[in-house]
Amino acid sequence: MTNALRLLSSQPDLRVVDVSRQLGIAPSTSHRLLTCLREEGFMQQARTSKRYNVGPELLRLARHFSSQSSFERLARPHLVSLCRLVDEAVNLQILAGHEVLCLDAVVEDRHDLHVKLIAGRRVAAHASAAGKVLLAAMPLTARQALYSEHGLPSITSRTIIDPDAFEEEMNHVRNAGFATNLGEREDGVHAVAVSVLDLNDTPMAAPAVRLPKARVPGLVRDLRRTRAAITAEYFAR
Repeated sequence: MTNALRLLSSQPDLRVVDVSRQLGIAPSTSHRLLTCLREEGFMQQARTSKRYNVGPELLRLARHFSSQSSFERLARPHLVSLCRLVDEAVNLQILAGHEVLCLDAVVEDRHDLHVKLIAGRRVAAHASAAGKVLLAAMPLTARQALYSEHGLPSITSRTIIDPDAFEEEMNHVRNAGFATNLGEREDGVHAVAVSVLDLNDTPMAAPAVRLPKARVPGLVRDLRRTRAAITAEYFAR
């Protein structure tokens, strides 16, 4: 499917024969592929011809990722300032299903143990501080749907894998207003995260900082200040 969508980058519309020829597949296969993309909203078929062009779902995704890119650029200076202030690795993550996607990461260079540059990486949401704080804001039914489909796999010996225990963790995160990851994704690496809200008070991203456990209160304070600065600038545009 992705190969068919890529063809739209070089031509405004497609015929069944175009996809068949350029992808080297049978016309019947090409037709089924385009029909599937049309039914999912990624393509639409012109009423006056048999040509396919960009559909509403693909446009929605393009706008969504364009907005993410703008938000990432806006947040970057604040992440750099926070990294310099706390002298720890800082990253910005969004929820992507049962995972979190790292939009940006700023890494200090003082420590012998370095957190890997993870911009562009996806990691299990249930085992990360950013993932927890974003999952905690989801409706229970939506969160449970993720559990039933993907489970809570063990990544380290500290990963919370029991659904009831994880729900207790979600309650704690909501009450505290921040989440921690204490070696649950990588042994010896801890993190704390808060969420950044949109106009509907919905978490849209979470900055996270690596931490020694004793520094949690101070780092939460610094994270909240950074969140306030990002939010103020984002909505002042």
